Amino acid sequence: MIGHARCGMALSRSANLLTSQKTIKQSFSGVRSILSLNHLDVENLTQRKFSQGISTRVISTPDASPSPSIGQLVASLAEKFPNMDVLRYDHKNVKWSFKHIDHYADCVAIGLLEQGLQPGDAMLSWLPKHFCEQHVLQLACSKAGFILYELDPSQAINDKEGAKKALKKALEDTEATCLFSQEAGDSVNYVQLCREVIPEIRIFDFQKGMPFFTPRFPNLRFPIHTGFEMNGKEGMLALKHLVVPSGEMNNLLGDVKISGETPLRGELKIGSDGLPMKGAILSNNGVIKAQIWPEISAMIEKKYTEVEGVGVVF
Repeated sequence: MIGHARCGMALSRSANLLTSQKTIKQSFSGVRSILSLNHLDVENLTQRKFSQGISTRVISTPDASPSPSIGQLVASLAEKFPNMDVLRYDHKNVKWSFKHIDHYADCVAIGLLEQGLQPGDAMLSWLPKHFCEQHVLQLACSKAGFILYELDPSQAINDKEGAKKALKKALEDTEATCLFSQEAGDSVNYVQLCREVIPEIRIFDFQKGMPFFTPRFPNLRFPIHTGFEMNGKEGMLALKHLVVPSGEMNNLLGDVKISGETPLRGELKIGSDGLPMKGAILSNNGVIKAQIWPEISAMIEKKYTEVEGVGVVF
């Protein structure tokens, strides 16, 4: 009896074990089927999404590299054609190659940045269009990200009072941090006109190391002239003292990225009262497209330009 009972129990356990193994095999088979189906679904879905992603990117991906600024274009040309002459000025009989003008533009941009000025700051040029300093300033503003406004100084030849009113209005409207003026020309003492519009120039002395301030134009930090002598002009900086060949442009700009879309040129249009007023601001690309600066446009096209015009200095 005991033998029969043990035999029955063994058979029962064998049957149960066979049933369990069959269930496990079915379970694993089901899992494999599920995994296989999921794998196929995921693979098909991934292929569809990848295909869709490619077609979407081809259609809508923007240009990853921004267009270069004017300063960057000239720097590239200076590297490729350093000794190619591009500009000659009747004024001071100066001839410049790509290397010359790019070097001085770099140095002026660095000099302004080292004074604590920031990209986006406004500059007001009261320089004649035929001065080499004017074109250096245009390139320097492009390199450093400054916005340059230009006021025609020739009005002072026949209308000194009107020219002073125009300068005052331009300084107010543009909120310029720097004013660039020639020392004298065409029988006009421009430094004296600057003194009359900005009386603080008469009493201030940059050599003492104090920051310049005028309540009339609170944004103005540096009245600058293009002359060489400092006697009698202590209240203005000489442009030559802002030429800094340190090569620290990138460090001074920090995280600021200059490109063709960076604002560069601010318009001064004449209002109904005959005085200048702020207009549109063009980017580097806009200046190139509109060819507002013909000498710079010719330079970018690698064309040699003779710039006429001589200032009468007394």
